[in-house]
Amino acid sequence: MNGKRYLLDTNAVIQLLAGNPSLRKMVEDSDFLAISVISKLEFLSYPDLTEDEENAFSELLEDLNVFDLTASDSALMQEAVAMRIDGGLKLPDAVIAATALVNRCEVITNDAHFAHQKRVQARAYDL
Repeated sequence: MNGKRYLLDTNAVIQLLAGNPSLRKMVEDSDFLAISVISKLEFLSYPDLTEDEENAFSELLEDLNVFDLTASDSALMQEAVAMRIDGGLKLPDAVIAATALVNRCEVITNDAHFAHQKRVQARAYDL
């Protein structure tokens, strides 16, 4: 095991389901793969989501860990607030970044604003 712990951002989930070979390789090489409940909500609330896409996402969820957001998780709450205030992230991205940080994961994303966060490791994938 190489210890690769990844948290997929919503754009990475979309690209993975679209068959992106770069992401497939990352997923295959990972030891732990997860998403935030925020990404789950973002994906499922996409207005043009087809039934096939929803089914493919449901199948993918069987192989992923989904980190929940609970008010009693004070470490996650504190980090999300810090990411929002200090890092200038929008709240959903702040929660995703904090989730990755608290759970020792690297965020897989193509959103450039994650790369500017000093305390969160982020990795881009090829399109």
